[in-house]
Amino acid sequence: MHGVIYGDFLAHLIVRLDLLLAIRPETYARRVEVSNRKSASSRRAVILTTSPGGGTGDTVRTSYVTVDVIADDEGDTVDLMNLVLALAASRGTGSMVDGRPILHLEVNGGPNADPAADGYYKQTAQLEVRHRGRNLT
Repeated sequence: MHGVIYGDFLAHLIVRLDLLLAIRPETYARRVEVSNRKSASSRRAVILTTSPGGGTGDTVRTSYVTVDVIADDEGDTVDLMNLVLALAASRGTGSMVDGRPILHLEVNGGPNADPAADGYYKQTAQLEVRHRGRNLT
């Protein structure tokens, strides 16, 4: 029997989503911070964090990710969330779901409006992600 290593898929999601947003022409997608936490200075942020639950079968793991979009304009918050979810679920070469390591990604809940700090608006959604591990030889 061989062991299986699962890479840091959250880091992969953060980097890949940052790249996909950076090439978008929409004004609400400009200068968006994509991270696992929001810095004090950002006006627009996409925060990805792992959620409890999931499981493993063979070399594929199912994980859950919470997506929080925070912006200083309510319309931008909604538009940015919709764009983030569309980009996250995109399939094929150059997209999020390309088999390296993300095999399948779907929106499992939301988006929903959530309370935010004064002057900001927040939307939250949940993703279900199936990602590939590597066999140890």
